[in-house]
Amino acid sequence: MSWLSLLFTLGTVHVAALVAPGPDFALMLRASVVGGRRYAFFLALGLASAIMLHTITVTFAAALLQHWLPQLMLWLPWCAALWLGYLGYGCLSGALATQDSVQHKEMPKTLRSYSRRHGWWTGFATNALNPKAYVYFFSVIAGMLPLQSPLQFKLALVILFFSLALLWFGFLGWALNIPRCSQWLQRNNRGILVFSGVILLLFAMLLLLQGYQRLVG
Repeated sequence: MSWLSLLFTLGTVHVAALVAPGPDFALMLRASVVGGRRYAFFLALGLASAIMLHTITVTFAAALLQHWLPQLMLWLPWCAALWLGYLGYGCLSGALATQDSVQHKEMPKTLRSYSRRHGWWTGFATNALNPKAYVYFFSVIAGMLPLQSPLQFKLALVILFFSLALLWFGFLGWALNIPRCSQWLQRNNRGILVFSGVILLLFAMLLLLQGYQRLVG
């Protein structure tokens, strides 16, 4: 697999994990409704900044693990496959449990005044202090990275993950402020969960194959 193909693969997994409705989605919904689009954008920037921190930490920590604990790296693809499989199963289970009817909640009529710093810090702290985020990034990135990865690839991966997160959360901050878009996203919640679940399960199977190849290679 070429470096560009690997970058595309990691980006696809990251997008599938991003679009799966979860706590970040609920946080963006509240921010866009209560604080407005500008506040929601800075909250999205905070979430993306925390993702960049996770990516930098795990990407460069993986190199140390490869040097000091090479045997552990042989088993990381299996751990990543189990974690992605767990996430994919959770998405599909959530899709089956989702009701077709959409509950329309009354949105606040007035916006509260929040500072940009408050928005960024709320998003950053929410994601940076989430232990599940570390498990996800460590298992996926360290599990899929080749034993020898050039610095240019690592930097490109950091930029890609940050950009995808900012684009998605920024879009949510804009779209959820529009009642029609917000209702569409809620109506199609089941379809989004199915899409994310299928993608995550497919890559879990690919990681199982990669883990087998590392063990026998």
